[in-house]
Amino acid sequence: MNKYYLILLILTLSLGLFAQSEELERITLSADMLLNEAVQALESLFQRDTGKRLINMSSYNGPIGVAVSNLPYDRALKLILLQNSLTRTDAVGYIAITDPAELIQKDKDGNIIPVLASSVDGAQPEAEKLDPDAIDGKTKQVRIKAVAMLADRSYLKALGVDWSTVFNGKVTINAGYQGASQVNSLMNLSGEGTVDLGNYSMDINTLIKAIESDQKGSIIAQPNIMVSSGKTGHIQVGQDISIKSVDEAGNTTDSFTSTGVIMDVTPTIVEVEGVELIHLELKIERSSGVPTDISTIITKSTSSTDLILYNGEETAIAGLFDADETVIRAGVPVLKDLPWWVFGIRYLTGYDSTEKKERELIITIQAEIVDSALERMRKARAILQSSQE
Repeated sequence: MNKYYLILLILTLSLGLFAQSEELERITLSADMLLNEAVQALESLFQRDTGKRLINMSSYNGPIGVAVSNLPYDRALKLILLQNSLTRTDAVGYIAITDPAELIQKDKDGNIIPVLASSVDGAQPEAEKLDPDAIDGKTKQVRIKAVAMLADRSYLKALGVDWSTVFNGKVTINAGYQGASQVNSLMNLSGEGTVDLGNYSMDINTLIKAIESDQKGSIIAQPNIMVSSGKTGHIQVGQDISIKSVDEAGNTTDSFTSTGVIMDVTPTIVEVEGVELIHLELKIERSSGVPTDISTIITKSTSSTDLILYNGEETAIAGLFDADETVIRAGVPVLKDLPWWVFGIRYLTGYDSTEKKERELIITIQAEIVDSALERMRKARAILQSSQE
């Protein structure tokens, strides 16, 4: 009798596991979707069910090359890996997509040469390797320090901040009758005393910190990166949102769009009259996505500029606006919040009002020339040797 119970238990568990495997969420992906985009679409499903992240650590990021139509997500990953001759490696906390082991082939002379499986049978070739001779260790770099803040536009107008007057890290504030008291409160917050009516020059960073302390704005990003002269640095503070579309076969596919605060900066060090200056090409985007029943609306504010700064100079970019609408319930306390079915009292004792606030995106940028990697190494060694003597 015990044997029958044991067999019944095993069958029940097997059916449970089978049902659980059948309940895996299905996914549809287009054949021309890039591997990294497919990984982003699959990662949330793996992380939800396994607690592990899905990471592409291979040298390939081309199209997945195979249409995935309504397959369980784990089978979809297997199909993508098989199509592109990639392997899956399970580790603690993540699942990695990696290049395969090397395969042995012979050239026309019979010599054995190693090649990656991805270069066989018409698959994607091995990624181009970086030539060490192309790296110039003597090239100077530029450190870019940026601060992005969203501030109440009406508050800034009352202060009389004129961003066009930024010079040497300072901005002019027109302390007229309307904004004099607010400027004085900023001075108290920043510890700079009081100011009379008229124009006042104030440090940009001090102004930003004072606005944040006065709860009239918030810093949303404060990136700090180093970029080689002539190269482009990319900064994104936000998220990639998924936009679904339907192809000709009726399959739903995902494509991803970057949103948030996005900045591309290309600094180039130039020498004019024996002085090193920084030529800065800058592109800034402030965007957000709002999904609807039909499509996803992407709202963007963009700005691009081309300017020259001296070493250590700080400038500001402003004028990117967005609006935030908030519905506020006002009226008699308690009574205005009663449910509608209580004799309709909420409609007699309260009302809804929409409060619209305009916010301005302010970005400050400071560029500083940094010695080359070789020069920094020499200085570090010199300091180490002097400390050991």
